[in-house]
Amino acid sequence: MEKDLEIICSKILDYSNALSSLFLEDYKKLVTEEFAELSTKQQVILELLRVNNRTVNEVAHFLSITASAASQLISKLEKQEYVKREINPDNRREIIVQLGEKGHYYNQMVDKNQQFIIEKYYAKLPKEDLEKLLDIHEKLYHIAVEAHKK
Repeated sequence: MEKDLEIICSKILDYSNALSSLFLEDYKKLVTEEFAELSTKQQVILELLRVNNRTVNEVAHFLSITASAASQLISKLEKQEYVKREINPDNRREIIVQLGEKGHYYNQMVDKNQQFIIEKYYAKLPKEDLEKLLDIHEKLYHIAVEAHKK
């Protein structure tokens, strides 16, 4: 990679990491107090379930842990009513994990936090800058999707 491009990319990553840290501080202030009992891995599981129900094996694969370890994390979440488990009717050896009542509430709070970040930071950018940022994120997303296919 060309030295100038390497410097630019490094600065982009530095700013991205710094922004993530600031956003995480806001997130912790708004969400963590109420959900202090959740570990980081449990929060990741709830985020995974936000979009789709998952099998225990899919959760384990995503977290790079054993199915047994994933099952233990899920059991704790189930006891706290964040998730529900049920047997897959199409494959009785497979357990499907889905959000429970508290899991839906947790994700509502995450949504509120995201809205807070939009209002606190993004809304202060001019519309043209937001459009450019969106365009860049879309392009980067498509590059990442293609790279994952290989």
